[in-house]
Amino acid sequence: MSNKIGKLILRFGLGIVFLYFGINQLLNYSRWVSLLPNFLSNSSMAAFIIYLNAIFDIFIGACLIFGLFLKIVSILGFLHLLGITLFSLGLSSPSGIRDLGLAFSILALFFLKD
Repeated sequence: MSNKIGKLILRFGLGIVFLYFGINQLLNYSRWVSLLPNFLSNSSMAAFIIYLNAIFDIFIGACLIFGLFLKIVSILGFLHLLGITLFSLGLSSPSGIRDLGLAFSILALFFLKD
């Protein structure tokens, strides 16, 4: 019983984080362009990339909250956050370390039994 509650709390907590970031990116995409790697932030594709990322974050968040496709979503979320940490924010950034922690938190969902 406590494992199910723990997994539910983890799913909801991470789902809220992904939804928040996804919705915020849709509403204020220009605030997020500076977080892209330089070669992307200076391209004409910057807005498209932010919007695409926003939709992906919202999808991950909704799946986590509703308990859909948890194995696939947890791996995708892990790879997504790991990529952001390593290729955008970096490990020297407090935000990068936060995202690394979130990455391993969502990876834990992959290994937790249903």
